[in-house]
Amino acid sequence: MKKLVFALLISLFWVIFLWNFWEKDIYALGFNLTIWLLLILAFLAKCVEKENLWQRKNFVLLIPLLLIIFSYAIYDNAFIKVMNILIFPVLLTISLNYLLLEKRQEKFWSLTLLVRLIGRILTPLSKLASAGKSLHQILRIKSTKGKTLRRIILGLVVFLILAMGLVIPLLSSVDALFEQKLSGIIIFFENIISLEIIFKIIIFYALALLLYAVFLAWSKPLEIPAEKNIKKETDSIVLGIVIGGTLLLYLLFLWIQFERIWVTGLPIEFKEVEVLVKSGFWQMLALSIINIAIFFFSYQRTHKIVQGILSIFTISSLLLLSSSAYRMFLYVTSYGLSYEKFFASYTIIFCIIMFIYLLIKVITRTRLNIFKFLTFLFIWMYAIVSILPSEQFILRTNIALAQKENSRIDLFESRMLSADVLSYIDKYGTSDLLKINHKDGSQIDWSPWIAERKKIIAEKKWYELNLVNVLYLLKR
Repeated sequence: MKKLVFALLISLFWVIFLWNFWEKDIYALGFNLTIWLLLILAFLAKCVEKENLWQRKNFVLLIPLLLIIFSYAIYDNAFIKVMNILIFPVLLTISLNYLLLEKRQEKFWSLTLLVRLIGRILTPLSKLASAGKSLHQILRIKSTKGKTLRRIILGLVVFLILAMGLVIPLLSSVDALFEQKLSGIIIFFENIISLEIIFKIIIFYALALLLYAVFLAWSKPLEIPAEKNIKKETDSIVLGIVIGGTLLLYLLFLWIQFERIWVTGLPIEFKEVEVLVKSGFWQMLALSIINIAIFFFSYQRTHKIVQGILSIFTISSLLLLSSSAYRMFLYVTSYGLSYEKFFASYTIIFCIIMFIYLLIKVITRTRLNIFKFLTFLFIWMYAIVSILPSEQFILRTNIALAQKENSRIDLFESRMLSADVLSYIDKYGTSDLLKINHKDGSQIDWSPWIAERKKIIAEKKWYELNLVNVLYLLKR
């Protein structure tokens, strides 16, 4: 019963402090969403009945979740806020359900385990009926007096709907004096029984229902039998041909591209730069996924000769990725950072770490738990980037690079940034540092951007603010 009341309180918090944020824009998510997500995390922690979830051994996954949650209370970064809405539920599902597994250290992370962990996000749907019955129990009024009271309430509701929707409008159309006399009463009831109030009641009930269904579904840990990392022998000839052939293609590419693989500069035409860098990035990312698949099906499952080829294959993959990273570096130094380039660079770092890990595993010939490593690496790297002052980093990097001779950086593109950099631009917007666009020597007027960002902050309610907003308001 306590857990059900907790779910109702969390739903009430949403209706009061998070209602209609989609109309106010993503910037309305600040302290309010952080507190709500902390309440959600505390509620889901109740799924563990045998032990306390807040133990040191669980911090490896709880800390990243907390970092993502607190990012709403710190920054205005619209890109991260939107990405969190899409990614956080999946990460929360994987993390909590893995922490709820019994003897989880004995579980080998196969593709099946990862899919089943992600699939737990849908299991609450099967518990909606049970959650509805429990919610009905707490709302139901018992005894004979209770039944009479329910009948009275039902009669009043039907009367009000009939009177407001049909009888009063018809009579008012006949007699203007009648309409004038009852106008105050009509306005009063319209304010009480508005469409928004009805929607709030529906969302309040639906959210409480879903939360309690999640509790019912996740309170029973996912049952996965201990799965040993059995080395199933794979046809060495087939895989040897696949890996060796792919390796030869990589080496041929490196040989042909040898003079151009470490280019000293980028083409003048921007379209050529896009082909060289952007297309190359997505191609390297696709190749990285293919390489992981090849690695997964061949590591320690084939002849030693094939394992040796796998080592060279991993090194060549790392070289290809390093080339892509270098070109991205040239792209950034020439055209500056943006959300796209910042997170593309971060993705390349992720892939480099992954291949270094694979190379170490090949050299040391130790056990490989690739899906677990990739999942944990993604969770941690995503959590770190969500808590970093990325917009400050983007702006300051672009300003520094714009001072260079023959810079192609357009500082005015920084208008895409949020109020996270408002304090800096408000302070230096009239100085030559930001006033002159070093790309073409044109003047930049930051006034409209500053006014727009100030308006966004001014229109926020106190619980929609974040730490950066508060610090800016205190400095004024």
